[in-house]
Amino acid sequence: MKHEKILNTVKTKEKTAEEIAHETKITLAQTKRLLLRLLAQGKIESLEKDGKLFWKIKEKNKTEERFKYL
Repeated sequence: MKHEKILNTVKTKEKTAEEIAHETKITLAQTKRLLLRLLAQGKIESLEKDGKLFWKIKEKNKTEERFKYL
């Protein structure tokens, strides 16, 4: 699945949407849609560095883990 390709791409290092699209061979428009969907699902997060938007796997904290079933 394309979601899994994106998650595997950002698993080791944060990357821009353009880098993700290039590595996964998914169009940039579709990559951005999938990134937003993964963001809404809480699987990834974005951060801004040097004026660019980077994507990475969301780091879970202990409080989120404790209350995820409530």
